[in-house]
Amino acid sequence: VLSFVFALPAFAEKKKAEAKPAPTIDQLMANGEYQKVIETGLKFIEKQQDTAPILYLMGLAYQQLKDNPNALSYYEKALAKAASDPLTPNTEIQLSSLINEANIYAEIKDDAKVSEIYEKALVISPENKDILLNYAICLEKRDKVKTYATYDKLVGIDPSFKNVAHEAGVFAIENKDYDKAESYLKTALQSLPSSEDNKMALAKLYLKKQNYEAAIPLLKDLSETTTRDILKPSFMTLLADSYYQTNKPMDAISTCDKILALRPNDDRALIIKTRAYRDMKDPKNAAAIAELVLAANPSHEEANYLRGKIAVEQQDFKKARLHFEKVLSITSDPERKTEVQGYLKQIKGGK
Repeated sequence: VLSFVFALPAFAEKKKAEAKPAPTIDQLMANGEYQKVIETGLKFIEKQQDTAPILYLMGLAYQQLKDNPNALSYYEKALAKAASDPLTPNTEIQLSSLINEANIYAEIKDDAKVSEIYEKALVISPENKDILLNYAICLEKRDKVKTYATYDKLVGIDPSFKNVAHEAGVFAIENKDYDKAESYLKTALQSLPSSEDNKMALAKLYLKKQNYEAAIPLLKDLSETTTRDILKPSFMTLLADSYYQTNKPMDAISTCDKILALRPNDDRALIIKTRAYRDMKDPKNAAAIAELVLAANPSHEEANYLRGKIAVEQQDFKKARLHFEKVLSITSDPERKTEVQGYLKQIKGGK
């Protein structure tokens, strides 16, 4: 027993002497030991045993340490090494190196360099969806023609990829290319028919184009199915106005009533309802609803304007003058100012 006990320290020393294998460069990277990754990589380079993955990891380590010049240098070395075998180039390392280079240049706001790098990446992988999308986004402020060409290619490959057809449609709207935007957004809706964002973008585009008939079914759908309750009244207001614009006053009124059940003092719904009753030659109801708006806000321009016009139709010129004078004191719209001044001249005692 004593022999065994005395032998234990020697056994422990022997175990200590059996050194654990050194961690690999991959393990060092995974552990966040970036300086050790670099030191290990340099040893491989000294022995001329460097490979594309080792050079890439060194670039990544430098990038993590915010040493961008060295990071870019090693990504370029990794790229060259990965492409050096013409029969079996390491395309994964090439693309990863280029993408990381692009990220560095994006951080320092060098968009021209980012575009250049994505173009190199697309030579290696022409249909890489992530690269195509990033390239298109990078081009948006610099080259509209190339942006459309890139979006067209990606939408043709996979319109549902990160809802790219929607992104392309939004870009076209921002550039006032409404027909092109409509094409993109229709494709987006076909590829992701349940997307609320796609329905909303297409509906808003139709409203911009004053194509209210096309907007109505989308707005009706959104009003009934939206999961974002905060947006429901807005969708319903746009729907009510679209009904009004397409000469469907009763549909406009019934939609406004649904809004008012949720928001009893919603002035937009009350204004649309006022217009609808006035168009239906019902000045009594139109006046009563306009008065509801004015009771809450006596300086509401649109309510005063409509109430003045209704008063003229009712031949209540004193009331009409009161409201038109209020409009003149509020409005910044020159056309409305001219119109209201014309009304006042026709009213007995007007200026």
